[in-house]
Amino acid sequence: MKAAVAVGGLRRRAFCAAALAGSSLPGLAQAPAAPARRLREMQIFEVGELGLVIWLENQPPWEARLIQHRGRPQFVAESPMHYHPPLVMTFSGWREQSVSEGQMLAVASKAIRRASENFGVSPGRVRSIAVQPASYGVLSGAEGRFTGRADGVPVDVAVFVGQASGRFPVALSLYTIAGKIQHASEILRRSWGRLSYL
Repeated sequence: MKAAVAVGGLRRRAFCAAALAGSSLPGLAQAPAAPARRLREMQIFEVGELGLVIWLENQPPWEARLIQHRGRPQFVAESPMHYHPPLVMTFSGWREQSVSEGQMLAVASKAIRRASENFGVSPGRVRSIAVQPASYGVLSGAEGRFTGRADGVPVDVAVFVGQASGRFPVALSLYTIAGKIQHASEILRRSWGRLSYL
């Protein structure tokens, strides 16, 4: 697993090169400069075990680790201490699998409902989880949201299962304190929306 830091989605070296290339030619009229807007940094993890490039917040930096979950590698990212609301994300991939576009909704629905059981959702509630088509960056698939429990604490959970065309499926999850998942939308956009394949 290799990690790098990017500024606003560009690696530092590329960011500096782009800044130098953008300097103006002498003698050309220029509009007044807009106030500089500081770009938020992201951590970039190239996770060979999953075949994925994963982006995480870096202001403040999130904690990340690769674990074995039920005999498969899983990347786990946690928001730092004193971050509100606390968030946990997981990333998994099935490099040996192939799912046709026509099968994706059914496969994703089954995986999302199975994941809900891990959060203590009762069988009756599992069947009622609304699974909707969704996409993040290059990934298309389906997402389900539900309330469950983690370590005895009520949590809101989002689970997405999808893939890029011609690539293997991935499963992404995020959970946080119950009633706080709406605060995760920007995190999902910046992290899940930038996920790519190695």
